[in-house]
This record gives sequence, structure tokens and C-alpha cells, in this order.
Amino acid sequence: GAMADSPAAWYHGLPPVTRALGTAVVLTTVAVQFGLVQPFALILDWRAVAKFQVWRLVTNFLFVGGFSFPFLMKVLMIHNYGVPLEMVTFAHRTADFLYMLLFGMAAMLAIAFFVPALNFMVFSSPLIFMLCYVWSRNFPDQPVSIMGFFRVKGFYLPWAWMVITMVMGGSPVADLMGIVVGHLYYFLAVLYPLRTGQQPLATPAIVHQLAAWAGLTGGG
Repeated sequence: GAMADSPAAWYHGLPPVTRALGTAVVLTTVAVQFGLVQPFALILDWRAVAKFQVWRLVTNFLFVGGFSFPFLMKVLMIHNYGVPLEMVTFAHRTADFLYMLLFGMAAMLAIAFFVPALNFMVFSSPLIFMLCYVWSRNFPDQPVSIMGFFRVKGFYLPWAWMVITMVMGGSPVADLMGIVVGHLYYFLAVLYPLRTGQQPLATPAIVHQLAAWAGLTGGG
């Protein structure tokens, strides 16, 4: 009925991890837009982290700027790739999906730490691009329309987005980082176990406990 079509029903129908990530990005954007939070407090700054501003290790993944077209695109991407991944690929494996994101965040922080020349302070774009890449490997034959202009197979989607980034005058580095980390995850979680029977990225118990504690697993 009409009730089920309400925004609230749609929101509560979203899978929990994607919903939490998308909500956090939107709330961070609103807070920045209305001046409740200064962007400088959110970005990755190792000197500040050393002074126990540990939230930066997480908030830099949520900061996409203020209200803008890129902000809308990023929230749409979280929805378009996060929802099918969490509901189909990772069905009944919520902790595994959470671990994929945590692995991606850890890998990106490691890159930032060990390759300071990149000078990255915000990793929201690479994280969302990682989602896009892992989605593309799991839905390789799905036709996708990009902004209504042209269609590509799911497999080529991250590369198509990267080209669009460059055409719009952006640097491809963030997108490439998402692809690299996404591929690293896909290799360790899917390809390597297929070849060797070993699971280097088996989700640790603490992540299962974290997902349950956060109420993400819903008994599943």
C-alpha cells in the first residue's frame, strides 16, 4: 500500500551496513554544510591522530564535501553498489560485508601511511570506488546505464567511471586506488581461495561480534 512506499519504509528496508555507511556520509555532509563541523576536523592527519584524534581514521571515509552534485553521485553509488552486494552477494553474510569495508579502509590507511607522497587526506571516493569494483566483479554481465548517456557491462563500470572523472577534470588517482584495493580484496577473498582452498580473509570473530553488537546482523 501507500504506507510501504514511504521514505521511512524504504530507508528501513535498506540492508544495515550500506544504510549505516550512507547515513553516516549524509549526516557528515549535513554537519559540514551547516557549519556544525569543520572539514579540517574530519580529514586524515597523522600528526593529529598521534594526538589521539583517532576518529579521523574513520571520518575521512565519510567526508565528501558539502552539498553538491558529486555528493549526490557518491550517495547514489553507495546505494547502487552497496545494496545489491549486501543483499545478494553477501546475503546472510553481513559480518563478511562489514569486514570487506574494514579491510578496504585498513588497506587505504596503510597506503596513505606508507606512500605519503600521495598526500591523501580523504578516502571517501576510493572506498566508494572499491564498492563499485567489487560489485563489478560480482555482477559482470549486468548492463549499466551511466547517467543515461551510455551503457556498459558491469565488469567495465569502474573503468568507465574513472574515465568520466578524468573528463570532468578530476584526478584518476582516487578511483584507481579504489580499484586496486577492491581487486586486492577480490583476489584474497575470492580468487585465491578458489585456487588454493585457503581463506586468508576469513572474517575474524571480533568482526562477527562487532556486527552483532551494532545490531547489524539481525539474527542472520
